[in-house]
Amino acid sequence: MSQVSIRRIGRAAVLSLARPEAGNRITQVLAEELTAALEAARRDPEVAGCVLTGEGSVFCLGGDYRGAGSRIAGRMEFGRAHLDLFDAMARLGKPLVAAVNGHAHAGGFALALSCDLMFLADNATVGLPEAAHGLFPFLALAVARNAMPKAIFFDLAYNARLLNGHEACALHLANEILPPNAVLPRAIEAVERTAHITPDVLTLGRDLYHALSGLGAAEALDQARFALGAALSALDASRDQAEQEHRPRSS
Repeated sequence: MSQVSIRRIGRAAVLSLARPEAGNRITQVLAEELTAALEAARRDPEVAGCVLTGEGSVFCLGGDYRGAGSRIAGRMEFGRAHLDLFDAMARLGKPLVAAVNGHAHAGGFALALSCDLMFLADNATVGLPEAAHGLFPFLALAVARNAMPKAIFFDLAYNARLLNGHEACALHLANEILPPNAVLPRAIEAVERTAHITPDVLTLGRDLYHALSGLGAAEALDQARFALGAALSALDASRDQAEQEHRPRSS
């Protein structure tokens, strides 16, 4: 049975973590299936963007480490599948919105933070509780360090803190708090509202955002100017095509 369910609602591909009996914890198989779904969405011109959510009453409670086994090789493959997943999220080239329908802890929180926007159920908590189980948020660190100030990250990591929706929004980690049944429609609406942007321009902008991570100001500006030039060319091509489609045909 698939661990990720995929459906189209309007122009949004809704990707649901489908292990509700296990808190939608991420296995290697789930990570690989989600990676494949994101790559398919990137290639599909009919898909304007993706929404990531969870089946049942939680979003995701983290990684399923036990499924990786006790051997180093299995654990390394488990980690590799996570890295491939986060890479696919960064390379989507389209809006990626988290509809956090319930608790998002540990790797589940990192998954939500990797999305462009996060809409959070008002009964959900988010955070990094690994320390309560004798661990550190190793995989989540790769994402969380760019999503929040250092002091906030270490407060969550050292103290296994969980934030409610109001705290998450106050720290600019989530965009909006909603009743649980309103989270998914709001996320789909957010994708649909970007559909008017020329797809090539949107892809260039989103790809540039991720490409600039870790670059100095001069390198970032250099990449930005090339992206701007490509975006203007794409916009010109889109306008030329629109003009040709509306030009009266000679009889």
